[in-house]
Amino acid sequence: MITLYYAQYTRSLRVRWLLEELGLEYEIERINFREKEHKGEAYMAVHPLGRMPAAVIDGVTMFESGAILQHILDKFGEGRLHSIAGTPESATYLQWFHFGEATHQPYLSQIAQHTALLPKEERVPAVVEAARTGAMECLELLDTHLSEHEYVAGNEFTAADIMVIYPLVLSHLFGLLPSDDFPHLMKYYERIAARPAFQTANAD
Repeated sequence: MITLYYAQYTRSLRVRWLLEELGLEYEIERINFREKEHKGEAYMAVHPLGRMPAAVIDGVTMFESGAILQHILDKFGEGRLHSIAGTPESATYLQWFHFGEATHQPYLSQIAQHTALLPKEERVPAVVEAARTGAMECLELLDTHLSEHEYVAGNEFTAADIMVIYPLVLSHLFGLLPSDDFPHLMKYYERIAARPAFQTANAD
């Protein structure tokens, strides 16, 4: 039994998307950010920091989107959407799997904080500009890499793409994409956006 605590435009997109790609049954517990349900007693009992996502998988409660994805792949993936551990292909897969959250996402989080989430008097325009510069460098790197690869870990779709795409979704929300400066990246995003599992996960 899998229960996903979900809110649109959060990292819970990754988990829902993977579940859809694998064809797994799951239940959604929707968390309303506008009503601050993520800081309510019920959800804080699941995730002590009140952040997204969280999931309960066969009685085990987890947070951290990358960890949840890896656990789902280990438990239910049957070798799908990831590489064999210890291989050169796995090294490339792991690099891009972690790039989305460890390298790219922090810039988008800073933009979100200093344009929308923090009180206006606490927002720092210089932080936004520095974060935009860093985010654009990540987009440029991805565009260069995707000029030679159909997907980030090679020529097959993997969970590394699921991790990488979330910052690209936010890049669209923050006006960094679409961009003619990144033609390979834009074609990649269009391919991803056409996947039924992505469309379902990103629909509401």
